[in-house]
Amino acid sequence: MAESCQHGKPYPWAQLVRLPNVFTVVADVSAGFLLVARGADPVARWAVVLLAGISLYWAGMILNDVFDLEIDRKQRPTRPLVAGHICPKFAKWVGATLLVAGILLATLSGMVSPTDTAPTWLPAILGIVLAGMILAYDGPLKATPLAPAAMGMCRMLSFLLGASPALILPAAGDPFTDKYVVAIALGFGLYVMGITTMARNEAARDVAVSDWSHNLKVGLVVTMIGAGVLAFAPQTAPRAVTWYLSPWTHFPLLIGMIVYPVALRGYRCIQKPNPQRIQMTIRSGILTIIPLSAAVALLAAGPYFGLAVFALIVPAMLLGAKLPVT
Repeated sequence: MAESCQHGKPYPWAQLVRLPNVFTVVADVSAGFLLVARGADPVARWAVVLLAGISLYWAGMILNDVFDLEIDRKQRPTRPLVAGHICPKFAKWVGATLLVAGILLATLSGMVSPTDTAPTWLPAILGIVLAGMILAYDGPLKATPLAPAAMGMCRMLSFLLGASPALILPAAGDPFTDKYVVAIALGFGLYVMGITTMARNEAARDVAVSDWSHNLKVGLVVTMIGAGVLAFAPQTAPRAVTWYLSPWTHFPLLIGMIVYPVALRGYRCIQKPNPQRIQMTIRSGILTIIPLSAAVALLAAGPYFGLAVFALIVPAMLLGAKLPVT
């Protein structure tokens, strides 16, 4: 056991970081950047902030299992750490390293740029706040009623992290004053908060059906509220802002069509809850972050960027068929 419980092979690490989910982070960080920059320039900032978002997300996934060792021994004995495929101490070190790397990369994303673009410390601040929220969720808040809100806050900060390196660009205007960037981020946060609420105790088989039903009902309502906020958030932008879709008709309709399957799955889960059905609903809800992000990219940066973000659903679904998402 000692020989196998060291650094681990690629597959256990892919399980540990929930590899399919990383494409949702690439999607929402990209959507945040594209929303503000209205394109890929400066591409260096986009690339570095993507690496920052991935590093922080993987740190959160790894440290989540480090904190949950005792729970996983009872409920999820096949997880890589408790199964001995990866040494918990080494995983803790990797998670902490990725957390620090994420903060440093976030800081760098506000500094690397063409000579005509000023530096900004906002990505560094958001990176530090996001890292703190990740630790709070993985540690003291996990077992409390505040856990879904903390997870939603992490996703909201992830979106804002993506937007932050571009906030001082000429195309950006003053998004925080205009509120629409924060409003869209809030929509993502509430959506993920709802999905997280639905996922509470999804792997536990000794939970009363009434508890499952309560989490599913509350979670589904919050999920749909988040989708609604996201759908109508662009309407808070000044009239001078130009869009590739109408924020009054086309964009809300697009968001509605994207979240409809999640709503339907959630409703069916409420009617007949069981771990397998709940996990499939959560998987669908998480991966739906990609088309939601693609809709934002399409709205602000045009069809090519929207399609590029949407294409992330392909590797996410292919890997999701072989690796756990929840």
